[in-house]
Amino acid sequence: MADTAVIVIDMQRGLVQRARPAYRLDDVVSGINRLTAAARAAHAPVCFVQHDGDADDDIVPGTPGWELHESLVVGGADWRIRKQVSDSFHDTPLAAQLDGHGVRSVLICGYATEFCVDSAARRAALLGYRTTVVSDLHTTNERTHLSAAQIVAHHHFVWENNTLSGNAVRPRPLADVLATEFA
Repeated sequence: MADTAVIVIDMQRGLVQRARPAYRLDDVVSGINRLTAAARAAHAPVCFVQHDGDADDDIVPGTPGWELHESLVVGGADWRIRKQVSDSFHDTPLAAQLDGHGVRSVLICGYATEFCVDSAARRAALLGYRTTVVSDLHTTNERTHLSAAQIVAHHHFVWENNTLSGNAVRPRPLADVLATEFA
């Protein structure tokens, strides 16, 4: 049983495939597919988290916008978790599933850097998991006050320079993760 799991957050069509797609979307999707394939080959759990939006959102369950990006490869044994807030652990079975499979380390990627990716990473660290955000596999959209590239860079700085109860969130690029986690 692998002690590392991959958590892919909110890579849903209604979030990432808008009129202006999420930052570096094609590269992020391609990289997530490489990461999840390596995890599956190593018998590590892969979890896809999807946000259940309200009636006025682009991600209402059962609608095309709620579905995962069409190019993501999802395996039959992959976990699917639904959430209703930014934190993937809040009122979901995620922590119980990770603990039940002996997971001690999580690799987080997906959408949106400043909201759901950050919330999941901080919560995972606070729960005691060794927490890595795959630095080239998370994305967001342009915002009125910051570009997507600035948001990503800012969060890398915060994660590199912050500890949560003595547990860090470490940003690491995919190449490093593949070479060390699933070699």
